[in-house]
Amino acid sequence: MASLDETWQPVWQQAGVVCVVVPASFGFEVELRNTQGVAFLRKAAATNEAARNEAEYLRLLLEADQLPAGAGELKPFALVVEDDIDNCEAFAEALKAVGIRVLRVNRGVEAARLAKALSPDLIIVDYRLPDISGAELCRRLRDDPDTEPVPIIAVTGAPDAMRADGCVADAILTKPCRMDTFLAASRLFLRPPRVTD
Repeated sequence: MASLDETWQPVWQQAGVVCVVVPASFGFEVELRNTQGVAFLRKAAATNEAARNEAEYLRLLLEADQLPAGAGELKPFALVVEDDIDNCEAFAEALKAVGIRVLRVNRGVEAARLAKALSPDLIIVDYRLPDISGAELCRRLRDDPDTEPVPIIAVTGAPDAMRADGCVADAILTKPCRMDTFLAASRLFLRPPRVTD
């Protein structure tokens, strides 16, 4: 993993997110970093050209500030799993402000049940939950065929502990997390809206 030094190549910057391409053990990595230079998303690519194509794809995904629902479309739906009421409210309000429906849950076991029953488009998970860890919740979601494809973003004050615990989230954001970084990651991972019959 390359550090923020002379080896990184900035590709674009948008809404408080900078995209860089860095050399990796095998090929290159495309990283999205917040304004402090902390990477919150990494994608591997075999060649520099493939990495730049991936960077452009991510830029296009971030272009829309809103996620409007057209006629017959449901707004995207996110499940926020967080036991801290203030953090939960902040994430929920930020998501609702850009057109995402939100259900708040404060326990991991309940979140796993609701994720299976409701098929959210995105799941936001904290590491420290009162019943099971966020990493354990991620594992349960990935082990269930009904919830395995749902994108998961972990937002935690203990990113290293979450990684060490085998977290299988699509992205791990570090608290305190800037809302623009949080929303950028959320927009990247949202599934396309479902169309009603």
